[in-house]
Amino acid sequence: MGRRARRTFAIEDKKDGEPITRADIQFDLLSHIFADETKAFSDPNASPGGSKLSFRDLYVNAILNSPKAKSVLKEKLALPAFATDFAMLALLTNIGRIAATMSFFAEMRTAQRTYHPIPSLQRTNGNLLDAPRIKAILKASVLEGETKNGLATPAQVLARVKAGQIPATTLPNLIFVFANHSVQIGRDHLVADMEFVDLFLPNPASSASRARLFLWLCYHYLEGPVVDPEDDYDGDVIGVNPFSDPSNPAKVPPLVMLTPDEIVVENLDPEEEKALANRLITQREAIVQDHLAKESAKESKAKAESAAGETPTPAKPKGKRANAKAGPSIPLKRKAQAIKEEEEEEAEELPLKRLELEDSDDVPDVSAPLRAIYRRSPLCSPPPSQPFYVAQSDPSPRYSRYKHSRPRSMLQHAWHVIATSDPLADSDEEEDDEDVQMDHAERLAVISRVRGKLPTPEPEGVRPIPLHLAHWHDDIFV
Repeated sequence: MGRRARRTFAIEDKKDGEPITRADIQFDLLSHIFADETKAFSDPNASPGGSKLSFRDLYVNAILNSPKAKSVLKEKLALPAFATDFAMLALLTNIGRIAATMSFFAEMRTAQRTYHPIPSLQRTNGNLLDAPRIKAILKASVLEGETKNGLATPAQVLARVKAGQIPATTLPNLIFVFANHSVQIGRDHLVADMEFVDLFLPNPASSASRARLFLWLCYHYLEGPVVDPEDDYDGDVIGVNPFSDPSNPAKVPPLVMLTPDEIVVENLDPEEEKALANRLITQREAIVQDHLAKESAKESKAKAESAAGETPTPAKPKGKRANAKAGPSIPLKRKAQAIKEEEEEEAEELPLKRLELEDSDDVPDVSAPLRAIYRRSPLCSPPPSQPFYVAQSDPSPRYSRYKHSRPRSMLQHAWHVIATSDPLADSDEEEDDEDVQMDHAERLAVISRVRGKLPTPEPEGVRPIPLHLAHWHDDIFV
């Protein structure tokens, strides 16, 4: 057998709706693997010293304990027939025989995958999922403490076994390692010009002997290597592999080659499975036609509404919330809309509030004359000829309320502000003391007098007025 490229291992050349036969999946090989009741494998999810499991039970348990396995699937796996059928399909996916574009439930609608009935593995009404979901379940099956993708090479698996960790990894992860290193496994354990995945392809070797060799490999890498006592391997474990040939227990069990007449009687599809395949194909065609009819009706309705000038009815959103109950959502939406409107109203009033002083009755509005001039002036009027505009002095004494306050230095004023204000309170709601109000009023007066217009944000590149001008601006502008 010549070596094949990795991409040719998957079942190919299958059109949508075309069934997958027993010969395609080598059903007799799968039957021998899952029918073997030899309890030789340690369960990684059981307590230390627990009882051994058969390959079938260990593989099903690995699927059940995968974090990607949904509760619906776990309930169906409680049925022994469905569990065996699903595990066989999962093993084919594990090896790489199932293409990522294949789906196995008739209700599938995506154009990215093709539907294929597998009558030999559909003895029950359980959903077999599709290849990507099955592979995700298997990829997530790793031991506690392993990386997301588990061990990567056969040497790493054997090193862990020799270190005393049994089993070295999960069964699905071990099979991924076999498939990814198919040539190396063939070179180390199989006959010339044969690699690991050849065991699962149409093959002149008998299904029973191929199944036995596969189980031997699984035990060798999970439970411990077995070597010939006559070989000089220091530190290797010497034991008996339960799947070895009794006449030569230290060697890989041999493959039994079939005659052409014996080959044709393996993997034959019985008549009841052919009839089941036809029913599944008919069921699939009916689902597709019904889906096309609904889509055509939607398009016709949309065209009719568009021709009549009506707004087309939007399609229902897809996703997990599409089937959620609509009762509580209406009042919640109204409440959210009301809150949003209140926030918008507050946002419109906030800039005006920030320009007002806390005590407008006692503190005169020093920028009122400027606002009057600003409103009467056109928006595009040229700037005044004088260097800056000086507002008319108010005859009433300014800031008479604060005349009793003693002048403070910048450091004293900063300390006073820190000591008398709450840094956690909202600055718009905090009741400032008279010194803070005086400071705000003086800054506003300086800006109004110097610029000749309402206070606005400083343009980029213009240095702000120093704070120390606030205490002597009256001497300049009065």
